Amino acid sequence: MKKSTLTFILLSLIAMYANGQTDNKHFSYTVSIGTGFSMSQPSCTPFIGQIIAHYHINQRFTVGAGSGLSVYEKALIPLYANAQFFITQPRKLTPYLECNIGGSFAAAKETNGGFYLSPSVGAQLRLTQKLKMNVALGYEIQKLERLKKQAAPYFRTEFKEELSHHSLTVKVGMTY
Repeated sequence: MKKSTLTFILLSLIAMYANGQTDNKHFSYTVSIGTGFSMSQPSCTPFIGQIIAHYHINQRFTVGAGSGLSVYEKALIPLYANAQFFITQPRKLTPYLECNIGGSFAAAKETNGGFYLSPSVGAQLRLTQKLKMNVALGYEIQKLERLKKQAAPYFRTEFKEELSHHSLTVKVGMTY
């Protein structure tokens, strides 16, 4: 868990440094954190941290790639494609639709990541010319496999358990 948190912080700093090296208006970066309300069994409240690099096709549509950290009962590192559509022309407060789709890797041994999907709707508040704050409500599905072991006085067994976490999510972030 500590390694995953350190990795997330380092990726955030690298993204901020990379943005400071260019004055290109076609790229932006978003760093966000969030949590969710579990809708599956076993129930587990997730922690979500994301870093996304956006390429602006025009004022209302961006595509990009992202990564981060999703912690359920195990830490997962999702890698995904991102698409973001701003519903209106950019203003002080601009609503948007966003979708992340990809896969994830598990940080723990005996665990495999799987499919990742996270559509959301949000609003972006312009704080300065380059700095914007995002608030989003969404849904997240995260699939994973883990090896389970059970032992009793007369037998020992191992089996593969497939989990599918479904959560309603709340994320807050900064775009620069």
